[in-house]
Amino acid sequence: MRTAKATGDTRPMPMVNFADSLREDLVFWDLPRQDKPSLLKALSGEVAARLSAVDAAALYDQLLAREAEQSTGIGGGLALPHATVAGLEQPLLVVGRTREGVDFAAPDSRPVDLFFLLLSPPGAEAQHLRVLARLARIFAREERVERLRSATGPEALFQMLLDEDARHVY
Repeated sequence: MRTAKATGDTRPMPMVNFADSLREDLVFWDLPRQDKPSLLKALSGEVAARLSAVDAAALYDQLLAREAEQSTGIGGGLALPHATVAGLEQPLLVVGRTREGVDFAAPDSRPVDLFFLLLSPPGAEAQHLRVLARLARIFAREERVERLRSATGPEALFQMLLDEDARHVY
């Protein structure tokens, strides 16, 4: 188990994996192709319909404010929007896919077709960052991302994410 030696903290760092933050009912397939604000509004509504702790309008406002600061489009057709949501017990990863990409002002100007929305409770910054780091490790290789794109439905995408996560010890 790893420790946080850089900070002088010798306590073990807990493993972070998608099984702790990913739910199959939060994998949205074939979201309609829209502009960025419309897609974020639709995604906020879908999430709020499934999570009682989430207010759709408040989540949408947070996501828009975050995008106004800097786009969460990271390139390669991927975006990692994120928000803090009071009432959650742990970080949750919401996955969305569009058939056609959406302009997310990514650095490579490539339209985004895979969205990984990370929702974290207040005070869970360390867990939030570990989940983002886990995603970054998985997305570091194009063939992994293409494998996710080849999913045939939400169940397949959910399972692929769990399988990919299991391949990475850290």
